[in-house]
Amino acid sequence: MSETPDLREYLPLFLDEAEEQVAALDEGLLRLEREPDSPSPLEEVFRAAHSLKSAAAAMGFVNMSRLCHAAEGLLERFRSGAARPEPGLMTLLLRAADAVKTMHQRIAAGGSDDVEAADLVAGLERAAAEVPRPSASETLGVKVRLRADCEMPSVRAQVVLAAVEAVADIVGASPPREEIEAGRFTREFTLLVSTGAGEDAVRWALEGVSEVEGVEVAPADKPQGEVACDDRAAGRQAVERERPPGPPSARAGGQTVRVNVARLERLMNLVGELVTERNRVARIGLALGGEQPAGELVRELKEAGQHMARVVGELQEEVMRTRMLPVAQLFRRFPRPVRDLSAELGKEVDLSFVGEETELDRSVIEEMVDPLGHLLRNAIDHGVEPPEVRERAGKPRRATITLAARQEEDQVVIEVRDDGAGMDLEKLKALALRRGVISAGAAAALSPEKTAQLVFASGLSTAERVTDISGRGVGMDVVKAHVARLRGSVHIRTARGAGTTVTMRLPLTLAISQALLVRAGQTTVAIPLAYVIETARLGPASVQAVHGRLAATLRGRALPLVGLREVVGEPGPAPARPGSPVDVVRVRSGGHEFGFIVDELVGDQEVVIKPVGPALGEVPGVLGATILGDGAVALVLDVASLLERKGLRAAPRAVPAARPASCAAGAG
Repeated sequence: MSETPDLREYLPLFLDEAEEQVAALDEGLLRLEREPDSPSPLEEVFRAAHSLKSAAAAMGFVNMSRLCHAAEGLLERFRSGAARPEPGLMTLLLRAADAVKTMHQRIAAGGSDDVEAADLVAGLERAAAEVPRPSASETLGVKVRLRADCEMPSVRAQVVLAAVEAVADIVGASPPREEIEAGRFTREFTLLVSTGAGEDAVRWALEGVSEVEGVEVAPADKPQGEVACDDRAAGRQAVERERPPGPPSARAGGQTVRVNVARLERLMNLVGELVTERNRVARIGLALGGEQPAGELVRELKEAGQHMARVVGELQEEVMRTRMLPVAQLFRRFPRPVRDLSAELGKEVDLSFVGEETELDRSVIEEMVDPLGHLLRNAIDHGVEPPEVRERAGKPRRATITLAARQEEDQVVIEVRDDGAGMDLEKLKALALRRGVISAGAAAALSPEKTAQLVFASGLSTAERVTDISGRGVGMDVVKAHVARLRGSVHIRTARGAGTTVTMRLPLTLAISQALLVRAGQTTVAIPLAYVIETARLGPASVQAVHGRLAATLRGRALPLVGLREVVGEPGPAPARPGSPVDVVRVRSGGHEFGFIVDELVGDQEVVIKPVGPALGEVPGVLGATILGDGAVALVLDVASLLERKGLRAAPRAVPAARPASCAAGAG
């Protein structure tokens, strides 16, 4: 038998999969607390605790394994019906989940699982011991066969032993237990166990152990035949298999593979370079084609460029898919904080999810944790009313906060909705006046929708009190700035007594985007196609001066216009005056539209967006820069922030948004 390999090489795999189990444990306990009579969350929690215990034991993390084992013991009392998940026991289990999470974090940081948890272990064991075990017990024979390609039979055997001991007492083994633990057996071994949980509980405990090919459980006084793998168990193993660390060959049957994020980022950077070179080859081909359209070299170059474009496009799409994750991985971080904060404030809150399957770039997901956390704290602390206040208002005692996501074109929309008290807009307007954020004239002209946006000004709050937890408006400017750094926008709407909705629009990815290239004087500018509705050449009668600003009549509606030269600081006169035809790019953000007056429509192209660099800092209205095929640098516009800065607020459209169109599909 080969020696057991060094398990340190499997630490990254253990950390990744343990993180999933820790999240499942936390989420399952919250579900169990809400649905104490439902078997589904109990089974999920038991499976997570069991998997963590086994994986930690295999890796040598004794403290984590012991704590999970103790939690498993109490959960087993719930499963047997001997105890119910009453609040005191659930609090104890949630504290254990917190300790496991802390252990995982310390291990991930290069430390160990040396977290003080002796009191927790003792408390769990005491709680489990206070519940009497079933009086009737039986002796069972358990025959286990490992897969032929199991490379660490001793470790796998120890996982099997730990799994069995979660539901039974091992009273005998063949070969002896010490030989099983040392891996001195062929492919199978037999255990004699005493349990009151029944045959199914023992069989179920082993179904989740990977590299186990077959299990047979039968009363010890009955003969056991060949080890057979129950078909239903095999099916469950395929989709619910516990995944403790193991060498790659032990996981060869899987259809997924974990990729180091740093490696994925390097791959994405290489794809970005390929996109730039593809654009360069395409430009050279077009230039040569104009000079020598019949040349063989030109034809080959064009063919090579077309082939490169196809290959790069497919590579880019596949890499982007590896970066995409369902927003469930973002949303599922918040049930526990919502539960704890609600309990602390004496409020009753249900957190619901919509559109969890919507996918978003992993880097955007990580960056959205803090903004969403802040919005949820605001909603609970100052948006949601206490239960008795809600009852007096004719509302359910339990408030509902919803995290919702959906994809719209090249953007993902994330909303935080609550059915709380809503914002006092008159109070917000008065506060903005006192702070000098707006003038009296501007305040009088503000619509309710625009008044709500004042909450994003620094320091404004409608809260009666400012707490150390949150304050509606306190820090909302930070949320807006954070979303803006992600090339997104944020909008708020509220109704007094009916609740508040914060809507954030984010790019699917921060790396490569489709953009429309336009020219303003000598400057080439990229406008993300996610914002572009159409391009149009407007005749003299369509462009007018309204209150000192240019506007156009397009499709029977007024469209505010802004010269792109003004935006980018290009010297020289504006390319359009009242009564002159103009090329216009019609864009939309947050339900509002305006038009850029441009000197030339160049075409649409994929661009690799790069930061403008620390020397320039954050440039208002600019997302970043991109390198074009000819080596020139083009600025990428931040349409959402430009709309805010210019105060261009046309009436929202009442019809569904059209898909973005390139200049080739313009209105003419």
